[in-house]
Amino acid sequence: MNDYDKLIAYYRQCFNLIDCFHFNSEIASKVYSDYITPKNSKVIPITHAGIKDHRVKKSFDDKILRIGFIGNLTPYKGFPKLLQILDGIDNTKWDLSVWGCHVGKETHLPVFYKGKFNSATITSVYNSMDVLVVPSIWKETFSLVTLEALSYGVPVIVSNNVGAKDIVKLYDEKFVFNNFNELKSLLEELISSKALLKKFNNKLLEAEWCYSLDKHAQDIIDRIYID
Repeated sequence: MNDYDKLIAYYRQCFNLIDCFHFNSEIASKVYSDYITPKNSKVIPITHAGIKDHRVKKSFDDKILRIGFIGNLTPYKGFPKLLQILDGIDNTKWDLSVWGCHVGKETHLPVFYKGKFNSATITSVYNSMDVLVVPSIWKETFSLVTLEALSYGVPVIVSNNVGAKDIVKLYDEKFVFNNFNELKSLLEELISSKALLKKFNNKLLEAEWCYSLDKHAQDIIDRIYID
């Protein structure tokens, strides 16, 4: 325990040497601020060079709700809970495509495991879904897959543990859920009516796209180095 206390004290000394912290989300800022008191900090969303503006007006005319999930299937990513929720909803009204793991299908549910995708197939992946769900249970400082989906015009539902909720809530705060009962209610609402999805997509298209790498670099310069 004494060695642990010394290590914590050492890290705090290191952190005290930092003039400004760049947090990529309010969640990241809160987690750090629970343990240290930064002299100065800025919350600026992140991006990468591969995320570009591919936004399109989406059609939500299918009779079923086409749900997407991208990532691994571990509990902390929330996938088992998502599966449990969908198992309690009429499975003739939705299907779920899962990307990033193996290939296969659930025996009793319309859940299709599509394997991995790459830059050559990424457009077809996002075109194939009405909404992406990011149901993380652990605290994710950001979620680049959320930003990537938005860059293709796809509405995204995120848990309140996902840092990219800062961006999602700009389009519709209802798409940030606080518990899995809220997620189930929202999915059932989207199944019965696509109105919220159309509204989200329209608002996404009407807004300025602010998440290019050039814009991100300029934000860093303006808000950290010049402010």
